Amino acid sequence: MLNKILIIILSFSFISCVANEAVRTVQPGDYDMSCNSLTQQLADLGARFDRVDGDSGATGKNIGMAILFWPGIFVNESRSNKNGESVNNRINHLNNIYSNKCLGNQK
Repeated sequence: MLNKILIIILSFSFISCVANEAVRTVQPGDYDMSCNSLTQQLADLGARFDRVDGDSGATGKNIGMAILFWPGIFVNESRSNKNGESVNNRINHLNNIYSNKCLGNQK
């Protein structure tokens, strides 16, 4: 019985952790993408930013972590901030490419 309870608690603690969803700012082929591809990539990144930003604060993951292992809240917040910052940096990078490539030609 004790083993089952321990397995359930450990499983819940792993589920409660924020995943590493960090992205590289500059990726191969960025400068070769078309304006439509850049627009689609920026839309996808916007949705991803909303998802990783939702991992911060009083979330179910952090509440679960507080119940089982309260120092884990700091790990979750740190990981969430790194994820959000990496996605934001990628968005800024692609916005610069989009501005130079797609908006620079419209005069």
